[in-house]
Amino acid sequence: MASESLKLVIGNKNYSSWSLRPWILMQHAQLQFEEIAVPLGTPQGEALLQKWCPAKRVPVLHEGPLVLWDSLAICEYIADKVTDHALWPERASDRARARAMSAEMHAGFTDLRAAMPMNCRRLIEGFKPSLAVQIDINRIVQLFEDALQQSGGPWLFTHYTVADAMFAPVVSRFHSYGITLPRLSRDYVERVLADPPMRDWYSAAAAEAHVIEKFEIRT
Repeated sequence: MASESLKLVIGNKNYSSWSLRPWILMQHAQLQFEEIAVPLGTPQGEALLQKWCPAKRVPVLHEGPLVLWDSLAICEYIADKVTDHALWPERASDRARARAMSAEMHAGFTDLRAAMPMNCRRLIEGFKPSLAVQIDINRIVQLFEDALQQSGGPWLFTHYTVADAMFAPVVSRFHSYGITLPRLSRDYVERVLADPPMRDWYSAAAAEAHVIEKFEIRT
């Protein structure tokens, strides 16, 4: 589906978990869009944030006069906008569960986010989660296991939905930090990492030269 007026402003692909969510959903929706890359933590990036991002954060979606500056709001809009790809589950009860999962990911898991920043270029050896981080991990695994058991896979709600896009960054974190997972969740992580748009994101992240030290966890 062509939409030449769509512009998605994103941060560094190696680090910007919030940017990955709408980007990968728009890839699955087969939307054409202009990608505006903001190198975070640089003077050039600060200037681009001033120009494109009302809240001075990424991601931001521009479509004509419309400006959306929140990852979940962008995903919701894309799901409403696209008519030839069902980006929410069809059944009302499943849609409600997918929305609840997406909202929990959007608003929660602060201990995990702080201790395990997304870093696509690294595999961190010897990472040991704190109790608070392990509680976050356990909750996400519970969400994965429940959804996959009920849907039968291959995605959280059978076909690819906003929920899968919202959890894509935490899948990347589980991979980078070597988190041990039960079978269903482990298979899901492998499926997400093998997803062609995710592979494209990882390839672009590997090509980035910029390093943001606060996201480079040392063990």
